[in-house]
Amino acid sequence: MEYLDLSLRLFCALVAGALIGATRERIYKPAGLRTHSLICVGAAFITVLSTTVFVTAEHGDPGRVAAQIVSGIGFLGAGTILKKGFSVKGLTTAATLWVTAAVGMGFGSGEYLLSVVVTVFALLIVLFLKRIELFIGGRNLPRVLIVAENSQETSRKVSEWFKDNGLTVESMEIEEDDEVLSLLVEVSKGDAIKVKNIMVGLSTLKGVKSAELR
Repeated sequence: MEYLDLSLRLFCALVAGALIGATRERIYKPAGLRTHSLICVGAAFITVLSTTVFVTAEHGDPGRVAAQIVSGIGFLGAGTILKKGFSVKGLTTAATLWVTAAVGMGFGSGEYLLSVVVTVFALLIVLFLKRIELFIGGRNLPRVLIVAENSQETSRKVSEWFKDNGLTVESMEIEEDDEVLSLLVEVSKGDAIKVKNIMVGLSTLKGVKSAELR
């Protein structure tokens, strides 16, 4: 029965990690289904080992090995954060990795109910809070990051796209090198939902390599 319970903990961690990872996989984030599943089941397994194998009645601290998961995931999450010019990407991915590891530790320690609750909270955050943030305007103005070929023609087309679609540009930051032009465009809060719905059109402009709503 003991091995059945321990196996159930690992299986629950695998399912929870897969659910969280699937939400990142569907939007093509670098850490997706497999990464989150491995992290969650790995954290659960290390927690199980620390509480059943690495501690005895005479000696040992059950939290000593498991505590290293937190710092270890911190290093892994830092690897997903990228800064390019004025753009920082990967913060949400790093946070989901950290929470996924915490969920795995919860299942590994046998706290099924709390772990399920945190899994549900994590799913709600990554699935719905972005939409709410856009609806209420978020902490800042909605921003569109555009990476394009460095040419006057491309800059003109991007500017005309915002104007033709009735979007109010509040500010625009530009960073360029010999080949690549990066534009960070802030639009008015009232245009947050509109710009999200028509982003595909911006990505298809000639010379535009990528366009992402921040």
